[in-house]
Amino acid sequence: MVQRLFLFTLLIVSCGGGPRSGIEEKAPSRIPAYILVEEEISGRILGQKLNCPFGLAIDEENRMVVCDAGNDRLIRFDSNFKPVFERGGPGGEAGLLNNPSHMIFDTDLSLLVSDEGNRRIVRLNRQLNFVDEIYFYDQDDPIKFGAAAGVAVTGYGEVWVADREKNQVAIFDNVGQFDRFVGDFGYSGGQLNQPEKILIDQEGNFVVCDAGNSRLVVYDSYGNFDYDIVGDNLVYPIAAAQDGRSFWVLDNATAQVTLIDYSGAVRFIAGPTLIGNRIPLKEPTDLTMCHDGRMVIADGGNDRVLICRVVYDSE
Repeated sequence: MVQRLFLFTLLIVSCGGGPRSGIEEKAPSRIPAYILVEEEISGRILGQKLNCPFGLAIDEENRMVVCDAGNDRLIRFDSNFKPVFERGGPGGEAGLLNNPSHMIFDTDLSLLVSDEGNRRIVRLNRQLNFVDEIYFYDQDDPIKFGAAAGVAVTGYGEVWVADREKNQVAIFDNVGQFDRFVGDFGYSGGQLNQPEKILIDQEGNFVVCDAGNSRLVVYDSYGNFDYDIVGDNLVYPIAAAQDGRSFWVLDNATAQVTLIDYSGAVRFIAGPTLIGNRIPLKEPTDLTMCHDGRMVIADGGNDRVLICRVVYDSE
């Protein structure tokens, strides 16, 4: 288990998960046959060996950024997954990082990074140069915030940050001022336990990987609990990506990739070993989808990033 998971406790949760009313449930039109590894990114990249890659982000031109957490740097790749340049390095000044993790591009194509060790969310421009920061620390109340994990941003600039340590989500307005919390420690409803990645679904809801509770939790745009998604094989779901009416879910504990729908029905499971690569996934940390349909997995425990293709029965 990666160090960022702190004290991981295996929780068997029966939360009554299910879709909210009004959502038409239907299985994906195609069921995957397997996930094929097409390329592995590992070893020395721009002078340093890739070390515990954590977060992934893909921009609208299919260019990838990898959070090389062990080296406190970000690596920009082109659309062919070739490294172009790096930014960062260990430190607390503007442009430097300390234990970075999850990332997300906003609508202006600037990149928001959870700079956990520096207790801030950093905003970078297209060239990954420092723009500004949101402090994840309150000098007047030092225990108000804990460890910044997943980050999401709305079209009007509101930023949601998962607080893995305090078991809640902190919401900041479009000028970076703290607004309110969503959730608190617990095991059901809108409560959270070690939340990780956050994504915004196609309906504008916030989907939180409630990893310590072995589920996904969905809040509406106002922060009200809507429903949860619970799968029997989910243990520590650290990341997710949407696929129509389903989600690809990456589990850090089981090293499996699951396609699960809104009702919690599991459509497909792969891993820890994927077709095309003999090394099993080990403590993977992030999963994202490219605009051309390819899947990218940050395999943190093996110090590598895998570029994959989902192969369907009809192919």
